[in-house]
Amino acid sequence: MVVSVSFMLLAAACGGGGADGSSSTTDPATGESETVAAEDAEEADVDAPVEPAPDGFEALPLEAKIAEFLSEPSSSKGALVAEAMGASGDPRWGPWLLDLYRLGRSTRIDHAAAAAFAALSGIESAGQRTEDYRRYGNWVYDGGIDPGDGYREWKLGIYATIDSEFDELLSATPDDTVLSQIQWGGVTRGGIPELNQPLRVPADAADWMTEEELILGVVVDGVAVAYPLRILGHHELANDQVAGVPVSMVYCTLCQSGLLFDRRVDDLVLDFETSGLLIESNKIMVDRQTDTLWRHQTGVGLAGPLEGVELAQFPVLTTSWGEWIDEHPESDVLAIPEPIFPDAEVSPEQPAIAYSYEVGDAYRFYYEDPDLWFPVFDTPGVFELKEPVLGVSDGSEELAIQLAGLLDAGPQVFVVGETTVAAVPTSSGALVYDLRASGRAAGPLDGIESADSEELRLDDGDAFARTVVPQLFWFAWFGQHPGTDWWPR
Repeated sequence: MVVSVSFMLLAAACGGGGADGSSSTTDPATGESETVAAEDAEEADVDAPVEPAPDGFEALPLEAKIAEFLSEPSSSKGALVAEAMGASGDPRWGPWLLDLYRLGRSTRIDHAAAAAFAALSGIESAGQRTEDYRRYGNWVYDGGIDPGDGYREWKLGIYATIDSEFDELLSATPDDTVLSQIQWGGVTRGGIPELNQPLRVPADAADWMTEEELILGVVVDGVAVAYPLRILGHHELANDQVAGVPVSMVYCTLCQSGLLFDRRVDDLVLDFETSGLLIESNKIMVDRQTDTLWRHQTGVGLAGPLEGVELAQFPVLTTSWGEWIDEHPESDVLAIPEPIFPDAEVSPEQPAIAYSYEVGDAYRFYYEDPDLWFPVFDTPGVFELKEPVLGVSDGSEELAIQLAGLLDAGPQVFVVGETTVAAVPTSSGALVYDLRASGRAAGPLDGIESADSEELRLDDGDAFARTVVPQLFWFAWFGQHPGTDWWPR
Protein backbone atom coordinates (compact mmCIF):
# COMPACT_ATOMS: atom_id res chain seq x y z
CA MET A 1 0.00 0.00 0.00
CA VAL A 2 1.38 3.40 -0.99
CA VAL A 3 0.89 6.36 1.33
CA SER A 4 1.06 9.54 -0.71
CA VAL A 5 0.74 13.19 0.26
CA SER A 6 -2.97 13.75 0.60
CA PHE A 7 -3.53 17.37 -0.50
CA MET A 8 -7.14 16.36 -0.06
CA LEU A 9 -10.23 18.31 0.79
CA LEU A 10 -10.37 17.67 4.49
CA ALA A 11 -13.73 19.37 5.14
CA ALA A 12 -15.26 22.80 5.36
CA ALA A 13 -13.25 25.04 7.63
CA CYS A 14 -15.68 27.90 7.36
CA GLY A 15 -18.98 26.10 6.90
CA GLY A 16 -20.34 24.11 9.80
CA GLY A 17 -22.73 21.30 9.08
CA GLY A 18 -22.70 18.46 6.63
CA ALA A 19 -24.14 18.11 3.18
CA ASP A 20 -26.67 15.68 4.56
CA GLY A 21 -28.09 18.21 6.99
CA SER A 22 -26.02 17.00 9.92
CA SER A 23 -24.90 19.45 12.56
CA SER A 24 -21.29 18.42 13.10
CA THR A 25 -18.53 20.90 12.40
CA THR A 26 -15.06 19.98 11.20
CA ASP A 27 -11.80 21.28 12.61
CA PRO A 28 -9.92 22.31 9.46
CA ALA A 29 -6.50 21.96 11.03
CA THR A 30 -7.04 18.28 11.79
CA GLY A 31 -9.62 17.39 9.18
CA GLU A 32 -11.63 15.68 11.89
CA SER A 33 -15.04 16.24 13.39
CA GLU A 34 -14.84 18.51 16.41
CA THR A 35 -16.05 15.57 18.47
CA VAL A 36 -12.73 13.83 17.70
CA ALA A 37 -9.72 15.12 19.58
CA ALA A 38 -6.82 16.40 17.51
CA GLU A 39 -4.45 14.03 19.27
CA ASP A 40 -6.56 11.09 18.09
CA ALA A 41 -6.31 12.32 14.52
CA GLU A 42 -2.54 12.42 14.98
CA GLU A 43 -2.47 8.63 14.92
CA ALA A 44 -4.68 8.28 11.83
CA ASP A 45 -2.12 6.59 9.56
CA VAL A 46 0.69 5.81 11.98
CA ASP A 47 0.73 2.10 11.15
CA ALA A 48 0.27 2.45 7.39
CA PRO A 49 3.14 1.10 5.24
CA VAL A 50 5.21 3.87 3.68
CA GLU A 51 6.71 3.75 0.20
CA PRO A 52 10.41 4.59 0.47
CA ALA A 53 11.72 7.62 -1.37
CA PRO A 54 13.41 6.90 -4.72
CA ASP A 55 17.06 5.93 -4.66
CA GLY A 56 19.27 8.98 -4.44
CA PHE A 57 16.48 11.33 -3.32
CA GLU A 58 17.90 11.80 0.18
CA ALA A 59 21.27 12.86 -1.23
CA LEU A 60 19.80 15.58 -3.45
CA PRO A 61 20.25 19.27 -2.54
CA LEU A 62 17.19 20.74 -0.81
CA GLU A 63 16.06 22.72 -3.85
CA ALA A 64 16.21 19.57 -5.99
CA LYS A 65 14.24 17.64 -3.34
CA ILE A 66 11.55 20.33 -3.47
CA ALA A 67 11.33 20.13 -7.26
CA GLU A 68 11.03 16.33 -7.17
CA PHE A 69 8.41 16.49 -4.45
CA LEU A 70 6.28 18.99 -6.37
CA SER A 71 6.46 16.94 -9.56
CA GLU A 72 5.47 13.68 -7.88
CA PRO A 73 4.52 14.09 -4.20
CA SER A 74 4.68 11.32 -1.62
CA SER A 75 4.85 11.10 2.16
CA SER A 76 8.44 9.89 2.02
CA LYS A 77 9.60 12.78 -0.14
CA GLY A 78 7.63 15.33 1.89
CA ALA A 79 9.12 14.11 5.15
CA LEU A 80 12.66 14.25 3.76
CA VAL A 81 12.03 17.77 2.45
CA ALA A 82 10.86 18.82 5.92
CA GLU A 83 13.89 17.21 7.58
CA ALA A 84 16.26 19.02 5.23
CA MET A 85 14.53 22.34 5.88
CA GLY A 86 14.90 21.86 9.62
CA ALA A 87 18.54 20.80 9.32
CA SER A 88 19.37 23.93 7.30
CA GLY A 89 18.92 26.20 10.32
CA ASP A 90 17.50 28.87 7.98
CA PRO A 91 14.16 30.36 9.23
CA ARG A 92 13.20 31.28 5.65
CA TRP A 93 11.92 27.73 5.31
CA GLY A 94 9.29 28.39 7.99
CA PRO A 95 6.55 29.49 5.53
CA TRP A 96 7.35 26.52 3.30
CA LEU A 97 7.03 24.14 6.24
CA LEU A 98 3.73 25.72 7.26
CA ASP A 99 2.26 24.94 3.83
CA LEU A 100 3.61 21.40 3.99
CA TYR A 101 2.23 20.92 7.50
CA ARG A 102 -1.16 22.32 6.48
CA LEU A 103 -1.56 20.25 3.33
CA GLY A 104 0.76 17.24 3.56
CA ARG A 105 -1.65 15.43 5.85
CA SER A 106 0.26 12.26 6.64
CA THR A 107 1.64 11.27 10.01
CA ARG A 108 5.16 10.97 8.65
CA ILE A 109 5.10 14.49 7.21
CA ASP A 110 3.44 15.84 10.36
CA HIS A 111 6.18 14.46 12.60
CA ALA A 112 8.99 15.57 10.29
CA ALA A 113 7.55 19.07 9.90
CA ALA A 114 7.00 19.47 13.66
CA ALA A 115 10.60 18.41 14.32
CA ALA A 116 11.86 20.82 11.67
CA PHE A 117 9.82 23.67 13.16
CA ALA A 118 11.17 22.88 16.62
CA ALA A 119 14.73 23.04 15.27
CA LEU A 120 14.19 26.35 13.45
CA SER A 121 12.08 28.14 16.06
CA GLY A 122 13.32 26.67 19.34
CA ILE A 123 9.66 26.00 20.24
CA GLU A 124 9.08 22.47 21.48
CA SER A 125 6.35 20.49 19.75
CA ALA A 126 3.15 20.04 21.75
CA GLY A 127 2.64 16.61 20.18
CA GLN A 128 -0.78 17.60 18.83
CA ARG A 129 -1.20 18.58 15.22
CA THR A 130 -3.73 21.38 15.65
CA GLU A 131 -1.79 23.06 18.45
CA ASP A 132 1.52 22.71 16.61
CA TYR A 133 0.01 24.13 13.42
CA ARG A 134 -1.16 27.19 15.36
CA ARG A 135 1.97 27.77 17.44
CA TYR A 136 4.42 27.30 14.57
CA GLY A 137 2.20 29.33 12.28
CA ASN A 138 2.15 32.10 14.88
CA TRP A 139 5.97 32.00 14.91
CA VAL A 140 6.04 32.38 11.12
CA TYR A 141 3.57 35.28 11.25
CA ASP A 142 5.33 37.10 14.08
CA GLY A 143 8.69 36.80 12.37
CA GLY A 144 7.45 38.44 9.18
CA ILE A 145 9.67 35.91 7.44
CA ASP A 146 10.65 36.50 3.83
CA PRO A 147 10.37 33.01 2.31
CA GLY A 148 12.91 33.85 -0.39
CA ASP A 149 13.43 32.67 -3.94
CA GLY A 150 11.22 29.89 -5.24
CA TYR A 151 8.52 30.24 -2.62
CA ARG A 152 5.85 31.52 -4.99
CA GLU A 153 6.25 28.45 -7.22
CA TRP A 154 6.04 26.22 -4.14
CA LYS A 155 2.88 27.85 -2.83
CA LEU A 156 1.10 27.89 -6.17
CA GLY A 157 2.17 24.35 -6.97
CA ILE A 158 0.83 22.93 -3.72
CA TYR A 159 -2.38 24.97 -3.64
CA ALA A 160 -3.22 24.18 -7.27
CA THR A 161 -3.55 20.52 -6.26
CA ILE A 162 -6.49 21.51 -4.05
CA ASP A 163 -8.25 23.81 -6.51
CA SER A 164 -6.92 24.71 -9.95
CA GLU A 165 -8.29 28.24 -9.47
CA PHE A 166 -6.03 28.85 -6.47
CA ASP A 167 -3.04 29.10 -8.81
CA GLU A 168 -4.38 32.17 -10.62
CA LEU A 169 -5.95 33.76 -7.55
CA LEU A 170 -2.78 33.50 -5.47
CA SER A 171 -0.41 34.44 -8.28
CA ALA A 172 -1.82 37.98 -8.15
CA THR A 173 -0.70 38.42 -4.51
CA PRO A 174 1.99 41.11 -4.78
CA ASP A 175 4.04 40.30 -1.67
CA ASP A 176 5.54 36.89 -0.87
CA THR A 177 5.32 37.43 2.89
CA VAL A 178 1.59 38.14 2.63
CA LEU A 179 1.28 35.15 0.27
CA SER A 180 2.87 32.95 2.94
CA GLN A 181 0.29 34.09 5.50
CA ILE A 182 -2.64 33.03 3.31
CA GLN A 183 -3.84 29.63 4.47
CA TRP A 184 -6.23 27.10 3.04
CA GLY A 185 -9.60 27.31 4.82
CA GLY A 186 -10.63 23.72 4.06
CA VAL A 187 -12.84 24.17 0.97
CA THR A 188 -12.39 24.97 -2.69
CA ARG A 189 -13.54 28.25 -4.24
CA GLY A 190 -17.28 28.54 -3.69
CA GLY A 191 -17.15 25.51 -1.39
CA ILE A 192 -19.32 27.24 1.18
CA PRO A 193 -22.54 27.94 -0.75
CA GLU A 194 -23.34 31.64 -0.58
CA LEU A 195 -26.88 32.96 -0.72
CA ASN A 196 -27.80 34.94 -3.83
CA GLN A 197 -30.82 37.25 -3.66
CA PRO A 198 -32.09 35.24 -0.69
CA LEU A 199 -35.78 35.06 0.04
CA ARG A 200 -36.89 37.46 2.78
CA VAL A 201 -40.18 37.54 4.65
CA PRO A 202 -41.82 40.13 6.94
CA ALA A 203 -40.96 39.82 10.63
CA ASP A 204 -44.51 38.86 11.58
CA ALA A 205 -44.34 35.85 9.21
CA ALA A 206 -41.08 34.48 10.67
CA ASP A 207 -42.63 32.16 13.26
CA TRP A 208 -39.42 30.08 13.46
CA MET A 209 -37.44 32.95 14.99
CA THR A 210 -36.88 33.10 18.76
CA GLU A 211 -36.59 36.30 20.76
CA GLU A 212 -33.15 35.47 22.18
CA GLU A 213 -31.37 34.36 19.02
CA LEU A 214 -28.76 36.65 17.46
CA ILE A 215 -29.15 38.45 14.18
CA LEU A 216 -27.14 40.99 12.20
CA GLY A 217 -29.44 43.97 11.72
CA VAL A 218 -29.03 46.60 9.02
CA VAL A 219 -30.95 49.66 7.87
CA VAL A 220 -30.33 50.97 4.35
CA ASP A 221 -32.27 54.05 3.25
CA GLY A 222 -34.91 53.32 5.89
CA VAL A 223 -35.33 49.64 4.98
CA ALA A 224 -34.54 47.25 7.85
CA VAL A 225 -33.34 43.68 7.27
CA ALA A 226 -32.28 41.01 9.77
CA TYR A 227 -29.76 38.30 8.88
CA PRO A 228 -30.01 35.47 11.46
CA LEU A 229 -26.73 33.93 12.57
CA ARG A 230 -28.40 30.51 12.49
CA ILE A 231 -28.35 30.98 8.68
CA LEU A 232 -25.21 33.02 8.09
CA GLY A 233 -23.22 30.69 10.34
CA HIS A 234 -23.56 28.09 7.58
CA HIS A 235 -23.45 30.24 4.42
CA GLU A 236 -21.26 33.17 5.55
CA LEU A 237 -22.22 35.37 2.61
CA ALA A 238 -25.42 36.78 1.13
CA ASN A 239 -25.44 38.78 -2.10
CA ASP A 240 -28.58 40.82 -1.59
CA GLN A 241 -30.35 44.04 -2.48
CA VAL A 242 -31.75 46.36 0.19
CA ALA A 243 -33.72 49.48 -0.72
CA GLY A 244 -32.47 49.06 -4.28
CA VAL A 245 -28.83 49.04 -3.16
CA PRO A 246 -26.78 45.94 -4.12
CA VAL A 247 -25.08 44.76 -0.93
CA SER A 248 -23.27 41.73 0.46
CA MET A 249 -23.61 40.65 4.06
CA VAL A 250 -20.38 38.79 4.77
CA TYR A 251 -19.95 36.91 8.03
CA CYS A 252 -16.60 35.54 9.16
CA THR A 253 -17.47 32.69 11.51
CA LEU A 254 -13.89 32.36 12.75
CA CYS A 255 -13.75 35.96 14.01
CA GLN A 256 -17.53 36.32 14.58
CA SER A 257 -17.85 39.47 12.56
CA GLY A 258 -20.54 40.52 10.09
CA LEU A 259 -19.97 43.39 7.67
CA LEU A 260 -22.34 44.84 5.07
CA PHE A 261 -20.58 45.92 1.87
CA ASP A 262 -21.82 47.97 -1.05
CA ARG A 263 -21.24 45.76 -4.10
CA ARG A 264 -20.86 48.69 -6.49
CA VAL A 265 -17.34 49.51 -7.70
CA ASP A 266 -17.30 52.09 -10.50
CA ASP A 267 -19.58 50.64 -13.20
CA LEU A 268 -19.49 47.09 -11.81
CA VAL A 269 -21.85 45.32 -9.43
CA LEU A 270 -19.82 42.55 -7.81
CA ASP A 271 -21.06 39.14 -6.76
CA PHE A 272 -19.02 37.65 -3.94
CA GLU A 273 -18.35 34.08 -2.95
CA THR A 274 -16.08 32.19 -0.58
CA SER A 275 -12.54 31.93 -1.92
CA GLY A 276 -11.61 28.95 0.26
CA LEU A 277 -8.69 30.97 1.65
CA LEU A 278 -7.99 32.74 4.94
CA ILE A 279 -5.50 35.26 6.26
CA GLU A 280 -4.90 35.66 10.00
CA SER A 281 -7.88 33.35 10.59
CA ASN A 282 -10.07 35.82 8.72
CA LYS A 283 -12.20 35.15 5.67
CA ILE A 284 -10.98 36.05 2.19
CA MET A 285 -13.77 36.48 -0.33
CA VAL A 286 -13.55 36.66 -4.11
CA ASP A 287 -15.77 38.38 -6.68
CA ARG A 288 -16.94 36.61 -9.81
CA GLN A 289 -16.61 39.64 -12.08
CA THR A 290 -12.84 40.29 -11.68
CA ASP A 291 -11.51 37.39 -9.57
CA THR A 292 -10.11 39.87 -7.04
CA LEU A 293 -9.42 38.52 -3.55
CA TRP A 294 -10.80 40.72 -0.74
CA ARG A 295 -9.93 40.89 2.95
CA HIS A 296 -13.21 40.57 4.79
CA GLN A 297 -12.18 42.57 7.83
CA THR A 298 -11.12 45.63 5.85
CA GLY A 299 -13.15 45.32 2.65
CA VAL A 300 -9.96 46.08 0.69
CA GLY A 301 -8.86 44.24 -2.45
CA LEU A 302 -5.95 41.98 -1.47
CA ALA A 303 -4.90 40.67 -4.89
CA GLY A 304 -6.18 40.94 -8.43
CA PRO A 305 -7.48 43.68 -10.74
CA LEU A 306 -9.15 45.62 -7.89
CA GLU A 307 -6.22 45.36 -5.47
CA GLY A 308 -6.24 48.31 -3.06
CA VAL A 309 -9.87 49.27 -3.76
CA GLU A 310 -11.92 49.70 -0.59
CA LEU A 311 -15.58 48.72 -0.56
CA ALA A 312 -18.07 51.12 1.03
CA GLN A 313 -19.81 49.77 4.14
CA PHE A 314 -23.05 50.23 6.04
CA PRO A 315 -23.39 49.95 9.86
CA VAL A 316 -24.31 46.52 11.24
CA LEU A 317 -25.76 45.75 14.66
CA THR A 318 -25.35 42.41 16.41
CA THR A 319 -28.43 42.03 18.57
CA SER A 320 -31.23 39.70 19.56
CA TRP A 321 -34.24 39.15 17.34
CA GLY A 322 -36.52 40.37 20.10
CA GLU A 323 -34.72 43.69 20.48
CA TRP A 324 -34.53 44.15 16.74
CA ILE A 325 -38.24 43.72 16.04
CA ASP A 326 -39.14 45.91 19.03
CA GLU A 327 -37.40 48.73 17.19
CA HIS A 328 -38.14 47.54 13.65
CA PRO A 329 -41.46 45.68 13.60
CA GLU A 330 -41.59 46.26 9.83
CA SER A 331 -38.22 44.54 9.30
CA ASP A 332 -37.68 41.79 6.77
CA VAL A 333 -35.74 38.69 7.80
CA LEU A 334 -34.06 35.96 5.76
CA ALA A 335 -36.27 32.93 5.24
CA ILE A 336 -34.88 29.48 5.99
CA PRO A 337 -33.09 28.53 2.73
CA GLU A 338 -34.15 25.59 0.65
CA PRO A 339 -31.56 22.83 0.06
CA ILE A 340 -28.97 23.79 -2.55
CA PHE A 341 -28.80 21.27 -5.39
CA PRO A 342 -25.57 20.77 -7.31
CA ASP A 343 -25.32 20.84 -11.07
CA ALA A 344 -26.49 17.35 -12.03
CA GLU A 345 -24.29 17.32 -15.14
CA VAL A 346 -21.16 18.27 -13.22
CA SER A 347 -21.77 16.38 -9.95
CA PRO A 348 -24.40 13.71 -10.57
CA GLU A 349 -23.57 11.84 -7.36
CA GLN A 350 -23.39 14.84 -5.01
CA PRO A 351 -26.35 15.12 -2.64
CA ALA A 352 -28.15 18.37 -2.01
CA ILE A 353 -26.49 20.67 0.52
CA ALA A 354 -28.80 21.23 3.45
CA TYR A 355 -28.27 22.38 7.02
CA SER A 356 -30.20 22.02 10.23
CA TYR A 357 -30.36 25.81 10.83
CA GLU A 358 -30.91 25.21 14.52
CA VAL A 359 -29.97 28.15 16.76
CA GLY A 360 -26.36 27.84 17.92
CA ASP A 361 -25.64 24.83 15.73
CA ALA A 362 -22.96 26.27 13.43
CA TYR A 363 -19.50 26.39 15.02
CA ARG A 364 -20.77 25.56 18.48
CA PHE A 365 -17.60 23.71 19.47
CA TYR A 366 -15.35 26.42 18.06
CA TYR A 367 -17.05 29.11 20.13
CA GLU A 368 -16.91 26.96 23.26
CA ASP A 369 -13.15 26.39 22.83
CA PRO A 370 -10.82 29.27 23.82
CA ASP A 371 -8.27 28.20 21.19
CA LEU A 372 -8.17 29.05 17.49
CA TRP A 373 -7.95 26.78 14.48
CA PHE A 374 -5.54 28.85 12.39
CA PRO A 375 -2.34 30.83 12.93
CA VAL A 376 -2.55 34.50 13.87
CA PHE A 377 -0.11 37.12 15.09
CA ASP A 378 0.86 36.84 18.75
CA THR A 379 -1.97 38.64 20.52
CA PRO A 380 -1.55 40.46 23.88
CA GLY A 381 -3.42 38.78 26.70
CA VAL A 382 -5.29 41.90 27.79
CA PHE A 383 -8.45 40.14 26.56
CA GLU A 384 -9.19 36.54 25.72
CA LEU A 385 -8.56 35.70 22.05
CA LYS A 386 -12.28 35.37 21.36
CA GLU A 387 -13.38 38.33 23.47
CA PRO A 388 -15.88 40.44 21.48
CA VAL A 389 -14.64 43.99 20.91
CA LEU A 390 -15.62 47.05 18.91
CA GLY A 391 -12.82 48.36 16.71
CA VAL A 392 -12.42 52.12 16.18
CA SER A 393 -9.76 53.64 13.91
CA ASP A 394 -9.07 57.05 12.43
CA GLY A 395 -6.33 55.68 10.15
CA SER A 396 -3.47 56.53 12.48
CA GLU A 397 -4.77 55.54 15.92
CA GLU A 398 -6.87 52.54 16.90
CA LEU A 399 -8.90 51.44 19.90
CA ALA A 400 -10.46 48.10 20.85
CA ILE A 401 -13.49 48.54 23.11
CA GLN A 402 -14.34 45.46 25.16
CA LEU A 403 -18.03 44.82 24.66
CA ALA A 404 -18.48 43.32 28.13
CA GLY A 405 -16.83 46.39 29.67
CA LEU A 406 -19.17 48.66 27.74
CA LEU A 407 -22.20 46.69 28.89
CA ASP A 408 -21.05 47.20 32.49
CA ALA A 409 -20.13 50.89 32.16
CA GLY A 410 -23.03 52.08 30.01
CA PRO A 411 -22.88 54.58 27.11
CA GLN A 412 -19.46 56.11 26.56
CA VAL A 413 -17.72 58.67 24.38
CA PHE A 414 -14.35 57.61 22.91
CA VAL A 415 -11.82 59.89 21.25
CA VAL A 416 -9.46 58.06 18.89
CA GLY A 417 -7.12 60.45 17.09
CA GLU A 418 -9.31 62.71 14.98
CA THR A 419 -12.36 60.49 15.48
CA THR A 420 -14.94 60.81 18.26
CA VAL A 421 -17.65 58.18 18.66
CA ALA A 422 -20.41 57.40 21.12
CA ALA A 423 -21.00 53.71 21.89
CA VAL A 424 -24.39 52.74 23.35
CA PRO A 425 -24.59 49.10 24.45
CA THR A 426 -27.47 46.77 23.67
CA SER A 427 -27.91 43.29 25.12
CA SER A 428 -25.55 41.67 22.59
CA GLY A 429 -23.74 44.48 20.81
CA ALA A 430 -23.55 48.24 20.57
CA LEU A 431 -24.82 51.13 18.48
CA VAL A 432 -21.97 53.47 17.53
CA TYR A 433 -22.44 57.07 16.38
CA ASP A 434 -20.17 59.68 14.79
CA LEU A 435 -19.61 62.50 17.31
CA ARG A 436 -16.77 64.30 15.55
CA ALA A 437 -18.80 67.50 15.31
CA SER A 438 -19.77 67.48 18.98
CA GLY A 439 -16.48 68.52 20.58
CA ARG A 440 -17.17 66.12 23.46
CA ALA A 441 -14.39 64.66 25.59
CA ALA A 442 -13.97 60.97 26.34
CA GLY A 443 -16.03 59.60 29.22
CA PRO A 444 -19.57 58.54 30.16
CA LEU A 445 -22.34 59.80 27.91
CA ASP A 446 -25.38 61.23 29.68
CA GLY A 447 -28.50 63.00 28.46
CA ILE A 448 -29.60 60.45 25.85
CA GLU A 449 -33.11 61.07 24.59
CA SER A 450 -33.09 58.16 22.12
CA ALA A 451 -30.62 55.82 20.40
CA ASP A 452 -31.71 53.64 17.52
CA SER A 453 -30.35 51.99 14.39
CA GLU A 454 -30.17 55.27 12.51
CA GLU A 455 -29.35 58.10 14.93
CA LEU A 456 -28.52 59.17 18.47
CA ARG A 457 -30.53 62.08 19.84
CA LEU A 458 -29.50 63.93 23.01
CA ASP A 459 -31.60 65.98 25.42
CA ASP A 460 -30.04 69.20 24.14
CA GLY A 461 -31.45 68.48 20.67
CA ASP A 462 -28.20 67.40 19.01
CA ALA A 463 -28.49 64.37 16.73
CA PHE A 464 -25.73 62.10 15.41
CA ALA A 465 -25.77 59.44 12.69
CA ARG A 466 -24.61 55.84 12.98
CA THR A 467 -21.09 55.06 11.82
CA VAL A 468 -19.37 51.87 10.69
CA VAL A 469 -17.54 50.19 13.58
CA PRO A 470 -16.98 46.43 13.39
CA GLN A 471 -17.76 44.03 16.21
CA LEU A 472 -15.35 41.10 16.18
CA PHE A 473 -13.07 38.90 18.27
CA TRP A 474 -10.05 40.56 19.89
CA PHE A 475 -7.50 38.45 17.98
CA ALA A 476 -8.99 39.50 14.64
CA TRP A 477 -8.89 43.22 15.47
CA PHE A 478 -5.32 43.02 16.78
CA GLY A 479 -4.13 41.15 13.67
CA GLN A 480 -5.13 44.11 11.52
CA HIS A 481 -4.21 46.77 14.11
CA PRO A 482 -1.14 45.63 16.08
CA GLY A 483 -0.62 49.16 17.43
CA THR A 484 -4.11 49.35 18.91
CA ASP A 485 -4.94 50.70 22.33
CA TRP A 486 -7.75 49.08 24.32
CA TRP A 487 -10.49 49.93 26.78
CA PRO A 488 -11.03 49.43 29.65
CA ARG A 489 -7.45 49.51 30.82
